[in-house]
Amino acid sequence: MAHKILLTLGLLSATHALPSRWRNAVVQRGAADVTKEYDYIVVGAGTAGATVADRLTEDGIKTVLVVEYGTVAEDDSFMPPWNIPAPQFFYNLTSVPQPETNNRTFSVANGCVVGGGTAVNGQLFNRGSKHDYDNWARFEGNEGWNWDGVLPYFKKSLTFNKPTPEMEEFGITYDVEAAYGGKTPIYASYPPFQYPGQKIQWQAFAEKEGVVVQKEHADGHAYGLFWIPTAMDPARAYNRSFSGQGHWIYVPPRENYHLLTDHRVIKVNFKRRQGIQEAESVTIIPRFGNSTAFTVKAKQEIILSAAATRTPMLLQLSGIGPKKVLEAAGIKPLVDMPGVGWNLQDHSFSFSTFNFTTDVWPNPAQLTNNATFRAEAIAQYQQNNTGPYAAYVVASGLFLPAPAFLQNFTQQFVKELLAQHPAGYLPTDLPRELVAGYAKQMEILLESFKSKTSAIFEHLFSGSARGTAILVKPFSRGFIKLNPADPLGEPIFDYRLLSNPIDLKLHIRMAQYLREHYATSPTLKPLSPVELDPGPSAKTDKDVEDWLRAKMFASNGHSCGTAAMMPRELGGVVDGELRVYGTKRLSVADLSIVPLIPGSHTMTTAYAIGEKAADLIKARAGLGV
Repeated sequence: MAHKILLTLGLLSATHALPSRWRNAVVQRGAADVTKEYDYIVVGAGTAGATVADRLTEDGIKTVLVVEYGTVAEDDSFMPPWNIPAPQFFYNLTSVPQPETNNRTFSVANGCVVGGGTAVNGQLFNRGSKHDYDNWARFEGNEGWNWDGVLPYFKKSLTFNKPTPEMEEFGITYDVEAAYGGKTPIYASYPPFQYPGQKIQWQAFAEKEGVVVQKEHADGHAYGLFWIPTAMDPARAYNRSFSGQGHWIYVPPRENYHLLTDHRVIKVNFKRRQGIQEAESVTIIPRFGNSTAFTVKAKQEIILSAAATRTPMLLQLSGIGPKKVLEAAGIKPLVDMPGVGWNLQDHSFSFSTFNFTTDVWPNPAQLTNNATFRAEAIAQYQQNNTGPYAAYVVASGLFLPAPAFLQNFTQQFVKELLAQHPAGYLPTDLPRELVAGYAKQMEILLESFKSKTSAIFEHLFSGSARGTAILVKPFSRGFIKLNPADPLGEPIFDYRLLSNPIDLKLHIRMAQYLREHYATSPTLKPLSPVELDPGPSAKTDKDVEDWLRAKMFASNGHSCGTAAMMPRELGGVVDGELRVYGTKRLSVADLSIVPLIPGSHTMTTAYAIGEKAADLIKARAGLGV
């Protein structure tokens, strides 16, 4: 492999050896070996960043440096049955206490590894509905980001594998022509094993009033009940498929594609020309050992792809952001932009648990409470790549629009939303453009709330007795900003969880929907479900509210929106071509740009952003797309 990995000597001695697939890589051992100038610099080798770098180097001519704070994960780091990413593959970031959940703090899931979130996430390859992405285009300047504008990039971003013949009994449905067709070595597949309880749970939801059963969700119909492919590669024993492989390891040899791991970009450097801040270079420091900074220039463009948790932080460190935040951190403001770090959205969720007292065999619980079954499952996987450990991820889900689960409560919620003032549940000192932006979001979200084609509530199932209730269209908004006491340290990260009370009320209704389902479903009755948590003592909505405040979670690892693609006068940070307002030669390509979080897990959206960003960057440079 002729594309280059640039590592410090200290890292090599710490890890002893590169992964076997990388043995022929050209290793450069320090800042002195880094080329001083590249055509493009990409900050972050995550889901979108590695995608952008791969596409920009396809011609073999344009030079790209990707700077990644994390390290390279060996291929077997994620191999079943130990498919739990190690702590070193995450940033160590914790939210501030959340007042609405008893002042609890929450870990912030953020991949710190080549491949980013795709190397550490739950591997669900689902997209939002057509409605979700059409909502993006309702912001002026985003016309190319509607469903028709992003579908080609969804298709391009992956290779779809049909389910194996053994899975026919489960009735997995899909539509390759409508939803797939790409050949990128990022693999969306169905595992060759499902628990028998999966069929029972599917049937129980399929017979419920208001639930639409979809043949395929990824063609824009991501609402109702449907199957979800997962990021796994059948050719590699159903191991995780992630961006670090598909957009780095599997890339043909390219001398123009350089990756610098275990280094951090701490600043984008600008030169002011004709009243515009023009990005020229980045300042980099090693993660380990010698902390001496060095600078690398970009001839064409600098692309920030450090995730919604890190990109706004880097913008602020570079003098782009809210003036008060920058001055408090001792940073000279270059572009006063209040939206940098604002508009944080994520998918909060709760777990209700049940016991199937007459469960079918086998079932997921036996992997933990039956040593013999676990040993047999491990042997089955290691010998044949089949069995429970080839199906360590969820493959189906229920994604309900508000009218489908709120039922008689729908009009009550609509009335309450209409009565809300946009600033009513926002920070009191929020700049007017951010309030205006939220008002526009509220207008759009209200229509989504009334729609029958836009999911609000997600529930995943795989044969286990638990009620996962995920709110996929939150109304609360959080923020990320520099810590003035330590600007280069971990930022201040505030989900502002449940700050809009409508979110808590939605969580109550979602939890109650699942409790009622498990208690009354005729199809589940032979399994004899018994509720364990919140338990029979939780008799009222207030009881469930107290349970949620004590036990719900702030995040599904889907942070979005902190450098939003919206008009600047509405608090936006980038335009429809992902260029940062008030600057030249600086763009963002990651989930930071999302104006409204889609009703799905965010991996596929991040891949599509990377693919579309690469074409936008090529187009403005006059390169072929």
